Amino acid sequence: MLPFETEAYKMSYVRIKIMKASDLRRALVLLLLLCGVLMVYFFSQQTSRLNIPHLPDTLDSVDSQSAYAAAVKTDARWTWACTKDHCEKVSAATADRIQSLTTCNMLCGNGPKVWPVPSLPSKIGTQSVAFQIQQIQLESFSKKTTFGYVEHAFNAFNNSVASYMQKRDDDLAQIRSEIDNFIVKITVVFAHIVKLRLSTDESYNLTVNLNGKNIVATIQAKTVFGARHGLETLSQLIWWDELDSGGTLKIVSSAAIQDKPLMPYRGIMLDTSRNFISLNAIKRVINGMAANKLNVFHWHVSDSQSFPLEIPSVPQMHRYGAYQNDMVYSAREVTELVDYARLRGVRIVIEIDTPAHAGNGWTWGPQENLGELAVCVNAQPWFMFCGEPPCGQLNPENPQVYEVLERIYRDIIKMTGEDEIFHIGGDEVNLDCWEQYLFKNLTSTNYTDLHNLWGEFTLKILNRLDQANGGKRPTHIIAWSSNLSRRPYNMKYFDKDNIIIQSWGASDWSETRELIADGYKVILSHVNAWYLDCGFGRWRERGEAACDPYRSWQTVYIHQPWSYDPLYKSHTLGAEACLWSEQLDELSLDARLWPRAAAFAERVWSDPKVDPDTYGITESVYTRLTMQRDRMMARGFGVEALWPRWCTQNPGMCL
Repeated sequence: MLPFETEAYKMSYVRIKIMKASDLRRALVLLLLLCGVLMVYFFSQQTSRLNIPHLPDTLDSVDSQSAYAAAVKTDARWTWACTKDHCEKVSAATADRIQSLTTCNMLCGNGPKVWPVPSLPSKIGTQSVAFQIQQIQLESFSKKTTFGYVEHAFNAFNNSVASYMQKRDDDLAQIRSEIDNFIVKITVVFAHIVKLRLSTDESYNLTVNLNGKNIVATIQAKTVFGARHGLETLSQLIWWDELDSGGTLKIVSSAAIQDKPLMPYRGIMLDTSRNFISLNAIKRVINGMAANKLNVFHWHVSDSQSFPLEIPSVPQMHRYGAYQNDMVYSAREVTELVDYARLRGVRIVIEIDTPAHAGNGWTWGPQENLGELAVCVNAQPWFMFCGEPPCGQLNPENPQVYEVLERIYRDIIKMTGEDEIFHIGGDEVNLDCWEQYLFKNLTSTNYTDLHNLWGEFTLKILNRLDQANGGKRPTHIIAWSSNLSRRPYNMKYFDKDNIIIQSWGASDWSETRELIADGYKVILSHVNAWYLDCGFGRWRERGEAACDPYRSWQTVYIHQPWSYDPLYKSHTLGAEACLWSEQLDELSLDARLWPRAAAFAERVWSDPKVDPDTYGITESVYTRLTMQRDRMMARGFGVEALWPRWCTQNPGMCL
């Protein structure tokens, strides 16, 4: 069974319409018995229904919750008026109508105030209605195979709405409501699709209407993943208005949204090997991805510094490679995390980088009579053997290396259930390391160009991956761009029908254009725009370590590499923002990711137009991203500030 958080069910009122013929008398008896049970149940639950549930998709953060409360709080001296589709700050003493900034932003203008902005034309009304959270009901028209997913997504939606509220538990019954019921109708067409693929349809249609005294939100989607996106968008059409009757929840009274992603692969890469990051913190990343409709968590779980992942068939890896015993991701925890992510519309792709970036964790070979599995491990002076300390690369001439890798690959596929995409790493191989090792063993003369040794290593591990995957090659194998992915080696060692190159070089480098010209599919992670770890200064004295400057959210947002050449769109499967952890641990994780990863998310979801002459960003983008920051703070994320609060309170005056 999937791990649904049953605690969140307290706020869920699910109505499922099932038509079944039966004997009338028996049905009446059963109905009377059911009514009696329900009366007892409802009486006993009357108080508990009014409690905001624990939010399983967040980790409580006093600072972020306080920041959210401050963000939605309105100073009694001011109000905001909608003038020509633009909110303006005015004195409350002279205003005809008192209105909070959030309400003004949500209802002023015609564009949807959601993030990421829908990719298709959408309409949002300029009127709203107040409601109580306990009025929300679900009508699911999904088959049994998908109902669990829909129910979980609905509970996550309820939790998001609950997080906006600034009321104590015992005040909830006093919240003003203008309706009788808030009905959420969800229809999923293809009930058998419960696993993300690159071909998965993530589109949805969402309508909101006021029918008499009921708000009816209707979500129609081909798959549960589209339905989840629709619920996320619905949660963004709701807000807390603190000025209305002492505070109430509101929703727009009409909306019509059609939406689908531009790209099938929308990823975040997180490195947890330089500094260990706990599973709870990783779950926060996944929650944030779900809130911004990102769908691939690329987990760079090992490197030369550490190997913290338990491989059941090769337990020596984490025993020799983890920083300490409590800094290990167990196989059970990984499997649970995969389920956790899947319920939130995110797939997990684990990368064990090879043949470079492999040192600590690979040092046990001699003790097990397997020879040296890795060479140049912790070698000094390090700058002669690798790009950053400590060094380490796999030994391409030891056949036991390939046997160990096959067992690692088999366990990863088993843990993740991921058989469509597999990441083999493949970046920054230091040929000097290999040359010196091979020279000592008198085998360097076998190669006039060590790129061919690298290429043969790659072909061997691909064959081992086939065996680990039951004799079948995964449909898409991802490798980092490198010297091996450049001409003339790429066509010799990388099958363009099977290998996807994750291009991380700067956007003005020629390598991506050449790859596309050679027919390769690419995932774009340009270092000059989408490396979120850059700009924090040096962490060592020698070598290039800073990759300055800092990539602001504006830099992340305006980057449109596919605009350079029409071939980019046809050969780009997606994009990925990368966060390496040399200068990062979970204490600074939220601020490093958000809101910049949210800016990235809109670029790869709907790719809004950017002025080609000025690369300017419109006021509506600033307003929507500020509102998305508020939502994320409400859910417990420590999101970095965009600008001074004065700019938020005075829309358009800081641009």
